[in-house]
Amino acid sequence: MDQNKMGKFIKELREEKGLTQKDIGDKLHITDNSVSKWERGINAPDIYYLGPLSEMLGVTVTELLNGERKTPRKKKKEENRKIILEVKKLSKKFGNKKIINNIDMVIYEGDVVGLIGPNGAGKSTFIKTVLKLYKQNSGSIAICGLNVDKEFEAAMKNVGCIIESPDLYEHLSGAKNLKITALMNDIKDTEYIDKIVKLLKLNTRINDKVKKYSLGMKQRLGLACALIKKPRLLILDEPTNGLDPLGIKELRDIIKDINEKMNVSVLISSHILAEIENICDRIVIIDNGYIIEELEMEDIRAKEISLEQEFLEKTSGSKSQIGGEEA
Repeated sequence: MDQNKMGKFIKELREEKGLTQKDIGDKLHITDNSVSKWERGINAPDIYYLGPLSEMLGVTVTELLNGERKTPRKKKKEENRKIILEVKKLSKKFGNKKIINNIDMVIYEGDVVGLIGPNGAGKSTFIKTVLKLYKQNSGSIAICGLNVDKEFEAAMKNVGCIIESPDLYEHLSGAKNLKITALMNDIKDTEYIDKIVKLLKLNTRINDKVKKYSLGMKQRLGLACALIKKPRLLILDEPTNGLDPLGIKELRDIIKDINEKMNVSVLISSHILAEIENICDRIVIIDNGYIIEELEMEDIRAKEISLEQEFLEKTSGSKSQIGGEEA
């Protein structure tokens, strides 16, 4: 436990809640000077105070001790935010088999939404249908208010995506890959491109050929290409496939930065539930082509259970292998 980090976290949370040190002191029956010492890292709260303090500040005891949230803050109320993606009664079948069934989904500005489900649940089919890689059998898709069927090009200008692994020119440098992507999207803002390169921590290797990149670096370059056209929505299908633990952590931190610093909404599908739990603020569970539950991560954490436990309770996941290839 880092007392200084914990103290800064307590102060940050207290100010977010609009509380004074005296407010906390009165609630816990201690002096405001004791709270001040916590915030300055001089002392740490006694174990007796951890439960009520975490409840007051809206975090778990573990988050309080670690000095950071495990998942992002809950977003503003939905009615105050713009709708970025709106899917209504979306269905897709192959032959006589329905893969997704009358799905409704809304993603708001600033959301990071995780799409999870067992093998064959319909996750990838849903994403590919939203992107018009598959044509739906029924239902509608709107991105930033634009109907994807009627205004495809205008709608897709608002979307960046990676489906499993990015398509890159491996014999060219990272910089040339970005230049080609910028030309294809009529982007001439070199300052913005430099900003993306730094955000994705590629600046020291951007002039190297892509074939020399690690898998993690290729994923980051793919993300950079996806961000070139300044999308409002980033769609990622199994972006951590094949990455080692360090690569997964780097990608997780970058996705959080993209969401917070660029105000890009994110829809991410992954079979690594621990990563979804760390990245997302809302979870959509899909099984047998139906959305069976939508949950806020804060509500799951309030139960003091993991996303995996919640997932297994809501689906047939205890009898199915999560992840892998699907229709």
